[in-house]
Amino acid sequence: MNRWYKHGKMLLDEIAHSRPQPSEAYVWFAGQHGFIIKLNEKIFYIDVILNDLTDNDGKSIRVYPPPFEANAVQHIDYVLCTHNHIDHLNLDTLLPLASANPQARFVVPAPCKHLLAEAGISKERILSARAGCSLVEGDVTIIPVPAVHTPLMQEEGEKDKNNDYTALGYVIKSDKISIYHSGDTWVTQSLILALKDLGPIDIAMLPINGTDWKRTAEGCIGNMNPLDAVKLTQSLPVNMTIPAHYDLIAHNSENPARFADLMYTRCPEKRFHIFAPGECFIYRH
Repeated sequence: MNRWYKHGKMLLDEIAHSRPQPSEAYVWFAGQHGFIIKLNEKIFYIDVILNDLTDNDGKSIRVYPPPFEANAVQHIDYVLCTHNHIDHLNLDTLLPLASANPQARFVVPAPCKHLLAEAGISKERILSARAGCSLVEGDVTIIPVPAVHTPLMQEEGEKDKNNDYTALGYVIKSDKISIYHSGDTWVTQSLILALKDLGPIDIAMLPINGTDWKRTAEGCIGNMNPLDAVKLTQSLPVNMTIPAHYDLIAHNSENPARFADLMYTRCPEKRFHIFAPGECFIYRH
C-alpha cells in the first residue's frame, strides 16, 4: 500500500528547493517517528528509516514502503537518531545515506557512536549526544534531552557504563523556533521539568503508540499513549503538537484520531497537526 502524499523525486525536490524564512520551519513526515525538518537553510533528518523492516522469518513488517531510496542525493546537513532500535537507527539506511551525502553529519546518543564508526562512517562525521550538553552548529543548537525508553515506566532512563543515556530526545533551536522530538519515551516528572527549563516549545513531536500486555510479552518496549501525549502538551508551553509512531508497523500502531479527539476535548486551545506521509507543513512563528 502506498500512503505517500509525495514521494520519490517530487518529495526530494520539494525538500531541496524550499526556502524557509528565519521565522519558519518546513516539516515533512517520513513515517513512524521519522521527520525531515528544514530550519535556517539546514536540513535535519530525525529517525528517518529508508530501508525495509523484516521479522525473524524475513517477512516485511512495514505497512507501506519508504518514500525514496537511502542512496539518493538528499542534501542533508544532520541525521539525528534517538536510540538503537531498527525503526530509529538502522545501518541499512545510514550507510548508503552517508555515502550519497558526504556532507551529512550524524548525531547519536554517545553509547551508539561506535556502531556507526565500526560500520564505516568516519568518526569525524559522528557527533556524540549527551543529555544536557548542547551541540552548537552555526545558527542552530541541538540540545539532547533524556528519554525513558524502558520496558516499565520509571523516572530515569537507562544509561551505559559511562553514565550516558542510551535513548534521547532532541530540541532543535534557532533564534526564532524551537522544535522538540521526544524519541521513544514515557512521560515522567523529570522529563517535564527538563523541557520546562528549555523554555517555550513551538513544535513537539510525540509518540502515541502506547503499549499493551501482548506487545510487552513480545519484547516491544512501550511509549506514551495518546492521553499521555495530550497531558504532556497541557503541562508545557507547547504551541503545536504532532503525534507520531502510530502508522508504519501494524502490530505496534494506534489510531491518531484518538489523539485528535482528546486534544479537542481536553485542550482545544492548543494546536496540533496529523500528517499524511510525505506531506509538508510550514510552521510560522
